[in-house]
Amino acid sequence: MKKNYNEILDGKLVPKALEITIVLTVVFYIVFSVIKRFSNNEQMFWIPVILFASNFLVLLELVYLTKTKKLNSTKKEFRGLVSQTFLNLAFIIFILTFLF
Repeated sequence: MKKNYNEILDGKLVPKALEITIVLTVVFYIVFSVIKRFSNNEQMFWIPVILFASNFLVLLELVYLTKTKKLNSTKKEFRGLVSQTFLNLAFIIFILTFLF
């Protein structure tokens, strides 16, 4: 019997994604700090920008799926997704200030 996409991921995807993206945000910021401290090469700042941008795009897709009701989540989880999305966007802008 074929299950609906929403039935399989209902209630599981958003909490797990939040757990993973919080850890990834911290790890990516540590990578940025290490590159900033130990390297004089400004070209290496593109590494954390790409990492944060990929994390941002995943979060943005989850926000879109939740907002269009293709993925169910609680209000608390949705607020967490939106705040993580803005936090990742802020880190991207912060790192880009070092590049330009």
